Amino acid sequence: MTKQEALSQVRHAKSAHIRWRAYVQAMVAGLEIEEARAPVHHKDCDFGQWFYDKGFKAFGHWQIYQDVEYGHELLHEVYQLLHRVLGEGDQTRAAMIMAQLVGISHSLLAALELLEEEIRQAATEHF
Repeated sequence: MTKQEALSQVRHAKSAHIRWRAYVQAMVAGLEIEEARAPVHHKDCDFGQWFYDKGFKAFGHWQIYQDVEYGHELLHEVYQLLHRVLGEGDQTRAAMIMAQLVGISHSLLAALELLEEEIRQAATEHF
């Protein structure tokens, strides 16, 4: 893939993550959201599917990519807790956990920005 295609893929993956987070926030706000729109497991969301397939093939050996993986897994671990707390009906605790999830999400997006910068600065035009 070319550098531009790689950048496009990362941007698409970031958008998928932001959509996922919006669905989770909607759930915390009390809206009914299909589980498929906000999967609990980190390999089931659209971002995770890109990350462990095309993203891994192109960038799996990069340290910044591995850092993104840690943040993504942590995000879904917090979401598992949030999902359980929502099921128990504890809205106060859910709101506190959601704040943590949003913070992790921002860190994940910042790491993806660094990945984009690494791609832009790469000496190669093909990945």
